[in-house]
Amino acid sequence: MASNVHDERHIKGVIQEIFFAGDDVRLAGQIDYPEGKTPTAGYPLIFVIQHATCTSRKNYAHYAELGLRAGAAVFRWDKRGTGASGSSGKGSTAMDALHAYEKALTLPSINPNRAVIIAQNEGSLIVGEIYRQLAKLHKPLGIVLAGNMLDESVILDIDVPVHCVVSKNDWNDWRVYAEKAAEAHAEKYNYAPSYYVATNTDRRLMYTSGATFHRGAASSITHWLEHTCQIS
Repeated sequence: MASNVHDERHIKGVIQEIFFAGDDVRLAGQIDYPEGKTPTAGYPLIFVIQHATCTSRKNYAHYAELGLRAGAAVFRWDKRGTGASGSSGKGSTAMDALHAYEKALTLPSINPNRAVIIAQNEGSLIVGEIYRQLAKLHKPLGIVLAGNMLDESVILDIDVPVHCVVSKNDWNDWRVYAEKAAEAHAEKYNYAPSYYVATNTDRRLMYTSGATFHRGAASSITHWLEHTCQIS
């Protein structure tokens, strides 16, 4: 069931506030753990990389809800200059994401061998830029490119399964950034193409009639997490 992007009342989990060093800046975020007994090997991790204009962790409550329902812990943070994070004219948001991923992997009760990245819109460009460094820290099981902006050539640099979810209403052509990108990636890495096109949404996959996450997009991500990454 979709939830308001700014509304965390429906999220049933255990929240831990996190402060960590970014790229010449102090950053703040949180990890949402599912309620109940911690698995022996630790929780799977869903790590969120933000869209350029949705910079607060509050903008990703829908991913926290989705992840917790699947039995995963979810890491999200405030981009530099927003929320509880500091500001700095030095460093880059791409390197901030790398530092955040490194921090998330080392948190208590996390199984780093079962990490999945969800990158939103411009966050997909950050993944394309720093993927090798992310994989060097620890290769994720897969990556959800929500509002994908990597075309069929650039996406090939990612060597784990990807699931492209885009809005049919986005100015970026869904046939390029969902269909062709997913097909090209699947052909190179030998698996079935995986993508979903959401109708009547903005480019963040929120219904144009209200700030709720598209139900079909949520279902497609959940199905992909369960069947491709065995997160459930």
